[in-house]
Amino acid sequence: MQIAMVIHPVSPRNLVSFVISTYLFSLVIPHCGSVSFNFNFSDHNTVNENMNLTGDSFYNNKDSISLTRDSQGMELQNSTGQATYNRPVILWDENNGEVTNFTTQFSFLIKTTSTYTGDGLAFFLSQYPAQIPPNSNLYGKYLSLFNSTTGLNASMNQIIAVEFDTFRNSIDPNSTGSTPCHIGIDIKTINSTSYRFIENCLFIDSIMTAQIEYSSKLKLLSLLLSNSTDPKTKFSLNATVDIRNILPSMCSVGFSAATGGSVELHYVYSWSFNSTLEMKQNPSTSPLAEDKNMLSVPAIVGIVSCIFVMFSLVGILTCHLRRKRLIKNTGDIEVIGDELIDYEFEKGRGPKKFSYGELVDATNGFLENGKLGEGGFGSVYRGTLNSENIHVAVKRVSKESKQGKKEYTSEVKIISQLRHRNLVRLIGWCHDHGEFLLVYELMHNGSLDRHLYSKETILDWPTRYKIALGLGSALLYLHEEWEKCVLHRDIKPSNIMLDSSFNARLGDFGLARLIDHNQDLETTNIAAGTNGYIAPECLLGTENASTQSDVFSFGVVLLEITCGRRPIVPQQDQRKVSLVKWVWDLYGQNTLLEAVDGRLNGDFKRDESSAS
Repeated sequence: MQIAMVIHPVSPRNLVSFVISTYLFSLVIPHCGSVSFNFNFSDHNTVNENMNLTGDSFYNNKDSISLTRDSQGMELQNSTGQATYNRPVILWDENNGEVTNFTTQFSFLIKTTSTYTGDGLAFFLSQYPAQIPPNSNLYGKYLSLFNSTTGLNASMNQIIAVEFDTFRNSIDPNSTGSTPCHIGIDIKTINSTSYRFIENCLFIDSIMTAQIEYSSKLKLLSLLLSNSTDPKTKFSLNATVDIRNILPSMCSVGFSAATGGSVELHYVYSWSFNSTLEMKQNPSTSPLAEDKNMLSVPAIVGIVSCIFVMFSLVGILTCHLRRKRLIKNTGDIEVIGDELIDYEFEKGRGPKKFSYGELVDATNGFLENGKLGEGGFGSVYRGTLNSENIHVAVKRVSKESKQGKKEYTSEVKIISQLRHRNLVRLIGWCHDHGEFLLVYELMHNGSLDRHLYSKETILDWPTRYKIALGLGSALLYLHEEWEKCVLHRDIKPSNIMLDSSFNARLGDFGLARLIDHNQDLETTNIAAGTNGYIAPECLLGTENASTQSDVFSFGVVLLEITCGRRPIVPQQDQRKVSLVKWVWDLYGQNTLLEAVDGRLNGDFKRDESSAS
C-alpha cells in the first residue's frame, strides 16, 4: 500500500507572513502565570511545603487540616483560623487586563460537637498575603475574614468568598423556614450577594465536595456542592462578578473558619486548583537579554526560522510535485483513501489515532451493558483507556448510515481544532476494520435531555441557568471568536453533554460546516438538523444554514430548559404545536410565566426565566 504525503501549496504571501510572525513571536518570552496543584492532606509534607496555617488552624497528623481548635482538651469557643496556599496566584494581567478562568475542588467536613453549632467555613480569595483581621475571634459570624469594622464596609475589602454558614446571625439573609444554614457568595462584605438556604443543614456531619468555577468570559462564579457518599444530594449557586473590579491581580487563595458562642469542628481533606492565565514578559526584563556578549534570543530564533523555512520550501515543492503526479495517475485524490484521512486528521493538534484493538479492549468488545446511548448516527459506549488512565465515551458510527464517513470526517477535522471549556473534548479517532470510531472525554452526567425529562431528578433553576449560559458561551465561540465561523446545524439537548459539575458541553459536530465570517453556507435545499430545532426558513428551503439558524435552535433549547417541555407540545385536542408557538401564544395572553416548568414549584428568578 502506497502512503501519500499531501501538503497543500503555500502562497508567497502566506510564507512571508509565517516568517514575520515566527520572528515576532520570538521577541516575546512567555512565562506561565497559570497555577495547577492537587493536594491530599493525609501527607504531612504536603502541608509543610505548600500551605500557610494561621490563627488556630493546624495539621492534625491524621488526614486533614483543622481550621479551628479541635476537641482534644481545647476551648472550642471563639476560635479562628485560615489555611492558604503559600504562594501568590495571579488572577489577571495588569498589562492587558486579561482575566484567568479557574476551577477549584475541595472536600471538607463540618462536624458538630453539641446541640448548638456555629459558625461555618469558607473558601476565599483576597490580597496576598492573607491575614486574619484583628479581633475577628470575638465574632464567629465573620468567619475569620472580617471584623466588626470591615464586615459591612465594602470600601475596606478586596475579597471574594464562598461560605458554608451554619449559624443564623443578624447579618445573615432572612429565612422563611427553620434552617439556620445557608451557602452564599460574598463579594467585599460578609453579606452574601447570592445565597441559598439548605434545609436540615445537609452539609453538616457529612464529608462534602465543593467545586467552584470562574468564567472570565461570562464573569460568572459558580458553586456545585455535593455529598461525597450520596451523589444525589447536590446544591448549586452562582453570582455574576468581574474579579478585576474586586481583587488585586496577585491573590491569596485558601480556607477560613470560625466559631463563636456555638461551636463545631472544621476539616479540609483535599484541595485542587487550576487556572488558565498565561502571562507574557517583555524581553528587556529577561535575564537572557542582559548579557550583551550572547547572541540575542530573537536573533537565534530568527536564524533558526530562516533555516527551517528553507528546508520547508524544498519539502513543500517536492511533496507538491508528488501529489500532482499521484492525482494525475489516479484521476481523483479520493482514491488515496484512509492514508489521506490520516494525514488530514494528524495535521490537527490534540486528538490522537487509536488502533481498533485498543478501542475494543477499552469498551470490552462494545458490550451492550456498556452502551450509553444510541441514535441515527450509531451507538456510544463507555470505555476505559488503560494507557491514558481515563474514562471515555466511544462513538461507533453505524455502518447503515449513508453519511457516516462524511460526518465522521467532518467531526474530527472541525472539533479537533476547537478549544473551549463548553465544548466536548475529542481525545482520539480510529477508522479501521470497516469501522469509524470517535473517542471523547466521558461526561459523567450524560446528556441534557436525560435530565430535563427525567422522572427521578429535577434540575433546579440555578443549574438550568448555568447550563444556558455555558451553551451560549460555546455558540458565541463557534460563531464569532474562532478564526473561522463554525455552523453546528444540530443544536439540541441530546447533543449537549453535562460534566460532573453540570457544565454544558456542546458536542456532535457531524453536521457542522466551516465558513468565512459573515457568509452563509452554500448548500442544497435539504435541511440539516432535527425536526423541532430547524429554523423555518431552512425547513422551507428559502434560506441556507447560517448563524441565525443556529441561534434559532439555541432559542428552542433555551425554551426547553425553561419550560421542561419538548419542542413539539401535544394539545388536548390531539393537535401538536411547536414549543415556540405555544410560548408565543402565552406571551400574547400576558401569561408568559405559566410556561416555566411546573416542577420547579415557583423556585426560579423571574427576570432570568423571562430573558430565556
